[in-house]
Amino acid sequence: VDGFPAEWVKNGNEMDEVWVPSAFNRDGFVASGLTVPIRVMPLGVDVDHFHPAVKAFPNPVGDFVFLASFEWGERKRADMILKVFNQTFRRTDPVVLVCKVLNVNKPTNVGRQIEALGLSQAGGRIAFLHNKEFPYHQLGALYRSADCYVSAGRGEGWDMPLMEAMACGLPSIATDWGAHTEFVHEGISYPLRIRGLLPADARAPYYKGFRWSDPDPEHLAHLFRHVAEHRDEAAKKGRRAAAEMAAKWTWGHAARRMAERLSAIV
Repeated sequence: VDGFPAEWVKNGNEMDEVWVPSAFNRDGFVASGLTVPIRVMPLGVDVDHFHPAVKAFPNPVGDFVFLASFEWGERKRADMILKVFNQTFRRTDPVVLVCKVLNVNKPTNVGRQIEALGLSQAGGRIAFLHNKEFPYHQLGALYRSADCYVSAGRGEGWDMPLMEAMACGLPSIATDWGAHTEFVHEGISYPLRIRGLLPADARAPYYKGFRWSDPDPEHLAHLFRHVAEHRDEAAKKGRRAAAEMAAKWTWGHAARRMAERLSAIV
């Protein structure tokens, strides 16, 4: 969201300096009243685990695979992603959306909420990996088993899965708002337009009084179709994404930035 709770700002102002991963986080803190010096210290990705040479799981059918990985909740816009994909494609199209879904809220019945969306049996096919934990060393294989990563939520504090997928060489569809815009741009991704900002209405108390983005479902439908129909172009973007993650966004880069700042403080 576009701000931080008052208690967080109060605690932050008791520090000598605050580090945040992105300019988006910095701007939110400043708008919320943080007055101490703020340094942007971006996170990084482990390119030893996430790179294009990771072996994929078999895809015997040969469908084009879109992958989305998210915690079930209001912020991730799962309802929009599922409905738009289902309406954009037909069941007979050689395209599938795989959703890796984590639900940590026990009262929430994900199956019933999906049924309530009224998805068409004749529409685009969707498969679910529900509350399935992948060991860290297998996550790269999951990403490499897809052809495009989808991150179409209302906002992100960083979006590590998106960065990991990009490091693995996947083209990505990503909302053009939030902290991940620190490392996502049109040259290596497909930015998803937003229609503006909305009050952040969610269970999380930290969002109260702030705003998040409203991703454009019509543009998402266009991007789904465009990527599926321009696979060579998408693959090239994915290769450029992997090269850029390795060249600029590793944990080594993150550590060097922090070490340089600590040396300057000393």
